[in-house]
Amino acid sequence: MKLIKKIILIVVIVGAIGLSFYAYMGGFREVEVKETNFGPVEIFIYTHKGAYKNLNESWDKFQKEWESIGLTECNSLAIYLDGPETPEENLRSVLGCRMDGLSDAQVKSIKTKLNTFQIPAVKCITATFPFKNIVSYFLAPTKVYPKFQEFLSDKSAKTSVAIEVYGGSSNFVDHIDFFMPIEVSREAFAPLEGLFQTK
Repeated sequence: MKLIKKIILIVVIVGAIGLSFYAYMGGFREVEVKETNFGPVEIFIYTHKGAYKNLNESWDKFQKEWESIGLTECNSLAIYLDGPETPEENLRSVLGCRMDGLSDAQVKSIKTKLNTFQIPAVKCITATFPFKNIVSYFLAPTKVYPKFQEFLSDKSAKTSVAIEVYGGSSNFVDHIDFFMPIEVSREAFAPLEGLFQTK
């Protein structure tokens, strides 16, 4: 009987810790979806194909690329080209750093050595989710994208890609911004798809 009480106590304690951590991460936060505008934004980019859990490997390679040309900071974002029904091995992502704020010399160096893309001015739906630690990269999408899908269904709207904005690589970041263009042709992002065809 004592053993059963101990097990129950442990389960209660673990459950309480789990709920507290979930609350700290923003798990109980209500996600608000709004309409806004995004872009134009010019970025330099690096492609990733495969599971999102391996994005950090591509990020490390990307960071080595932009550090090799003298850059010390990346105002980062990512563009996700495929829907949730896509098999993991076929998922296509594009890591990017914004070029606004860089010097003319830096921009020139980037354009001669790295791939670039200009995200056009687009009408979007958007939402924000708090960033606490690396777990936020996995929790935030599970909270935001279902709300996006509800909004799109209610409005009978269509989207083309998803954009997540993370912010400066060396500065403290307290949130992630999510955007999904609406009423925008997929053709606007065709150059990004073309990068995967050449690999």
